[in-house]
Amino acid sequence: MEVNGRLLHQDNQLVGALGIARDITERKRFEAQLKMFSKALDSAHDSAVITDLNGQLRYANLATQRIFGHPLAQVQQGSVNIFFPAPDQAAWILERATGDGWSGQVVCQRQNGRSFPALVSVSPVCEADGTPTAISIIFRDITQQEQIKAELASKNLELERASRLKSEFLANMSHELRTPMTSILGFSSLLEQQIYGQLNERQHLYITQIHQSGEHLLSLINEVLDLSKIEAGQMDLHPTAITVETLCQDVLRMVGAQAGAKRLVIHQTVQAGLPMLVADEIRMRQMLLNLLSNAIKFSKPESEVGLEARQVGDRLVLTVWDQGVGIPKEKQNLLFQPFQQLDSTLSRQYEGTGLGLVLTQRLARLHGGDVSLVSAAGQGARFSIDLPLDCRAIQPPALAPIPGKAPSTDILPPDPREGLIADPASGPVLLVEDHPVNAMLLEHMLSYWGYKTIHVANGQSALDWLVDHRPMMVLMDVHLPGMDGLEVTRRIRESPEFQDLPIVATTALARQRDRDRCLEAGMQDYLSKPINSAELVSVLAKYTWRDRG
Repeated sequence: MEVNGRLLHQDNQLVGALGIARDITERKRFEAQLKMFSKALDSAHDSAVITDLNGQLRYANLATQRIFGHPLAQVQQGSVNIFFPAPDQAAWILERATGDGWSGQVVCQRQNGRSFPALVSVSPVCEADGTPTAISIIFRDITQQEQIKAELASKNLELERASRLKSEFLANMSHELRTPMTSILGFSSLLEQQIYGQLNERQHLYITQIHQSGEHLLSLINEVLDLSKIEAGQMDLHPTAITVETLCQDVLRMVGAQAGAKRLVIHQTVQAGLPMLVADEIRMRQMLLNLLSNAIKFSKPESEVGLEARQVGDRLVLTVWDQGVGIPKEKQNLLFQPFQQLDSTLSRQYEGTGLGLVLTQRLARLHGGDVSLVSAAGQGARFSIDLPLDCRAIQPPALAPIPGKAPSTDILPPDPREGLIADPASGPVLLVEDHPVNAMLLEHMLSYWGYKTIHVANGQSALDWLVDHRPMMVLMDVHLPGMDGLEVTRRIRESPEFQDLPIVATTALARQRDRDRCLEAGMQDYLSKPINSAELVSVLAKYTWRDRG
């Protein structure tokens, strides 16, 4: 209760008293809610401000001071303009405070003059009748998220480079190895056939082993080469009409000797009346041979192996089964990863690169199909290839990236903000750097990501080169002999042709005033040495990547 009282006098004589008591339960409840609301706003991570319709600040929470650096007393007496590098930005934001409001990413500015990215939400504050009387603005500092994006872009570049180099290396090495293998297999075959003279028993045994080992090595090389082609998107299919029953008989005949060595019984079950399969016949044989070879390799002697073919709707399902060791559930995820085997120790019982199933899956997907597995430890395995009857009618899905590597992309990977690509056609990057080692480092980093570079060691050389050329960007060392980078930048800006040319400072000085001097001279950005690859990628993305659309 709120109680007020007073004494009543008449002719200077006390004649009574007046007391008024008011129930203020509701008021106290509202005050408590308001206090709780104020505490909640002050404990928020985001800056929350309220302005009048003209942008004059009326309220700001504690996070505003932490994010922007302005004392609260100063904020509450100022305008929303203090949060933005340019007044027109603030006006633009205030104009968005209509209807349901607006939310988006903008550039804000701290008290020290530094810009930073922020996610801003603006909405009107209305009376009960819907009339707007104030504007609410929420600022979220996303500097850290942008840094993470830059780091991810850098990591993607690293992964792409590693993937590209690995694919190139595997392809080149495979081609190089195939040349001598041709001679090894050709001459050993001639000797084995005894065309130019008889061999004794031991010589024949030796040459047979040489030839078989060469064939095995060539199959491994071919697997590596095929995988490289698929990863590089260079594997082309040549569809033809194939009789399924004939295909099955051919591949079973090819593994007959291998199965006979283990005294296996092979079953063939082909559904009657199957239509013709339109697919790449060589790759179909390769897929079935991979599965049958695995089935035989992992089967116990005198057990059974089978090949089945059946139609399911407009698709063909080819299944290879065995009664072998089976595959535990927890290890089945390894089967379609390259260079993986269930027993990967040096003393493993079974040979191979671990690429057979990977290639089978990739080839099936190129045909618009896939490979599935049903198995359990000690209960054999059933691998099924599910394909469209006519692969020409199916647009094959994009190949899934092989686990552990980045998918193949352009020289520069897409920015995390989807829709951007590098535009190297717009010219090289001009490096103005007097230190040869630093210049070499930048050249390597840029060429590492597919950029062409032009290096000059002083400012005058840069100005001379720019007379007849235009780069996509300039990386400018500040401390140069004779004419420093600031003066070079000023002279470049004197030319109307280069008003929009991105110039980024590269310097060992990292103080705020050094950055300010660079910006005042006409540079758009600043990289302090040693240059961080993530920061360099961020600058490249900002000034040299363009919209795909």
